[in-house]
Amino acid sequence: MFIIYMFLSFSIGALAQTTENKIVAEHYQTSQFDGAIFPATSVDMIPGKRFTPTYLEIQIAEAALRKDLEKLNTPLLNQHKSPIIHRKLKAFKRQYFGYLDSNNNKTLLINFFWKNSEQQNWLNSQVMVLDGGSYFWNVKFNLTTSKLYDLYVNGSG
Repeated sequence: MFIIYMFLSFSIGALAQTTENKIVAEHYQTSQFDGAIFPATSVDMIPGKRFTPTYLEIQIAEAALRKDLEKLNTPLLNQHKSPIIHRKLKAFKRQYFGYLDSNNNKTLLINFFWKNSEQQNWLNSQVMVLDGGSYFWNVKFNLTTSKLYDLYVNGSG
């Protein structure tokens, strides 16, 4: 079933910005995570005024994920036939997008996808899929207030 979901995957920005398969994001990998930092100038569907996240901002958000994700994930939505996200955090690649919210707070949208999901364009555009359960999810982190919020786990239907 997971393979079917993979065939349904698509990348929003792929047609808009990668006619030459040009890498848009900076690849940022540590022993704890593998991620892509998207610049303020990237073309995607993120709302508000954009900024390019720094390594320090990402490290702060990652620390909050390790500390607060389990509590935020308490209802375990869409995780009955796929990974429990807070237990498998290292198994996900990330995409980091920075923007200012409506209150002018610096916010990160962190997009997660299973590292074995073969998303070849993940450094070029935002990974988005239809369904896929907890193999694909995202969360926001408010850098101004240090709060993790708006957890969204894909459906599995």
